[in-house]
Amino acid sequence: MALNLAELLVDVVTGSKEMKHIHLLTLAFLLAITACSSMSVSEKEAKRNQLDEMAATTIAGLVEQDETLQQKIDDSLGYSVANMKVTKVPVVGAGGGEGVFVNKKTNKRIYFTVSRFDIGGGWGARSYKILLVFETQEMLDRFDGGTWEFQAGVEASAGTASAEGGSGDLTEGYAVHVLSDGGASATATARVIRIKENSELTE
Repeated sequence: MALNLAELLVDVVTGSKEMKHIHLLTLAFLLAITACSSMSVSEKEAKRNQLDEMAATTIAGLVEQDETLQQKIDDSLGYSVANMKVTKVPVVGAGGGEGVFVNKKTNKRIYFTVSRFDIGGGWGARSYKILLVFETQEMLDRFDGGTWEFQAGVEASAGTASAEGGSGDLTEGYAVHVLSDGGASATATARVIRIKENSELTE
């Protein structure tokens, strides 16, 4: 599927310069998502601890900005936190990340990777943390199983301030909170987002 998406991006963009951007972005993303393969037992444990710590730090940072968020997390069915990096050039962009999903009903933790492909106007490179707080069983089950998500939206990010908005039913059943790591960007785009379990870390 990732290959088909890359081919789609190539078809959308015309001109050799843009095609080079696509190939570079796709290659960088593929290298990122394969970085965790074939790890030793100690490396897996260290990686899980790193993602757990990232999630805890992200939640603490978001709660510092909005004290009511902690109660929402406490009352939720579960939550996930991902560390994202996105590069956007005119017309096309790509990015990815990794994170941890916590099912509060079962105390189950799933470690996952995220892939993101953008088509549309925009610019910038940025990294950010994203927290999803699940409010309905349907959305919890969809995330638990790993699924493709399609979203058209507008987003802006500068410094430590970040905001995202979307259309469709993707935000029904969960709340989205974003904590920017820095950088600056502005995008009006159609996005394809996929969340996939990292079975090597989750086992």
